[in-house]
Amino acid sequence: MGRGSGANSVVAYCLHITNVDPIALDLYFERFLNPHRSSPPDFDIDFSWRDRDEIFRYIFDRYGEGYAALLGTVATFQTNAIVRELGKVFGLPKREIDRILERPYEVSLGADDIQRKILRYGNLLEAYPNHLSIHAGGILVSDEPIHRFCATHLPPKGFCTAQLDMHMAEAINLHKFDILSQRGLGHIRDTMTLVKQHRQISVDINDVKSFMEDEHVKQNLRQVNTIGCFYIESPGMRQLLQKLRCDNYLTLVAASSIIRPGVAQAGMMRQYVQNFHHPEKTEYLHPIMKELLNETYGVMVYQEDVIRVAHQFADLELADADTLRRAMAGKYRGEENFRKIREQFFDNCDRLGRERSVSEEVWRQISSFANFSFSKAHSASFAVESYQSLFLKTYFPAEFMVAVINNFGGFYNRELYFRELSKTGVTIHPPV
Repeated sequence: MGRGSGANSVVAYCLHITNVDPIALDLYFERFLNPHRSSPPDFDIDFSWRDRDEIFRYIFDRYGEGYAALLGTVATFQTNAIVRELGKVFGLPKREIDRILERPYEVSLGADDIQRKILRYGNLLEAYPNHLSIHAGGILVSDEPIHRFCATHLPPKGFCTAQLDMHMAEAINLHKFDILSQRGLGHIRDTMTLVKQHRQISVDINDVKSFMEDEHVKQNLRQVNTIGCFYIESPGMRQLLQKLRCDNYLTLVAASSIIRPGVAQAGMMRQYVQNFHHPEKTEYLHPIMKELLNETYGVMVYQEDVIRVAHQFADLELADADTLRRAMAGKYRGEENFRKIREQFFDNCDRLGRERSVSEEVWRQISSFANFSFSKAHSASFAVESYQSLFLKTYFPAEFMVAVINNFGGFYNRELYFRELSKTGVTIHPPV
């Protein structure tokens, strides 16, 4: 499954890399690729967790061991870990190390010189490199032997691993691919296999539009009968779906974004739910803002909303609008370019006759939302997989729950999934 900003590309949709239609969702291609990007974009592609090593092996076989390598990463010292490491260096027993972590303020005032040294050196070493590790899903492919760029080693995982991280790889223009895995895709794949074996039914899992229109699927979504389904089974998500009376794709896409911790902590989730139930009370700063944010009830839920507002309210070029979005999120280091874009934002607003107080408030909202907002394409990709899972749960509940259990469950412990399985009427036998 393709996801992330790559889903903003209509070519990716036509090639079936993603299942998200960027035209129907009004997604901006510039979120994926624009002239101001200093690094090439990439696709985040998810595979079933059972298949990922096979994909790794295919890439190594296809391009050769000398031209492919897993991406390394540098693990840094964190507060608790460095205190424990230094405690061991000084020969302290575990209970004394625990005391330092539990009451560092008391230790700093105490008379124990060793404990004070641990806190002092720990503060100095925090965030310093600790050891070389393996990136969660990155793999490098080069047109020249990898050893021309870096040394490699062979960790227990069994694949050649580069001794450099993603920033170093990007700086020397090595191609990085993220081969990601998740259990949700394992649920879907194994359910389809079981249905094919026991019912002789082949499911077209990419027929997502019909899933979205299916009344039985809508009913399960409204009733949050979603245990086992990707991204929509947690208590928090089910509660949010109930609050939104969710039974359609666009609402589920929004829910997939505003459930994220940063968004919720910023108060955006509460504001969205409130405006959702009382759209007539939603206040907009400007008529254009109402036109742009009507779908999300006046709240900048997505990164694409930030781009849209900067483009249509302040007449910034789309490439500049995405640069602004990246800068607000702390992903852009060009201070001078950022200053120029800020000046251009307000100059354009003045030229268009926007009230200065309104322009400043729009800028403030962009500043506060951009750091927490989520890519709409990413949320839309998650929602597609949620619909695929929910369709299988709706029509093949026993096979679906067996697949969830066989893939080691999801959000809850395995006992709950066995209880869900028993509700389907099957006979559950104990291990023999």
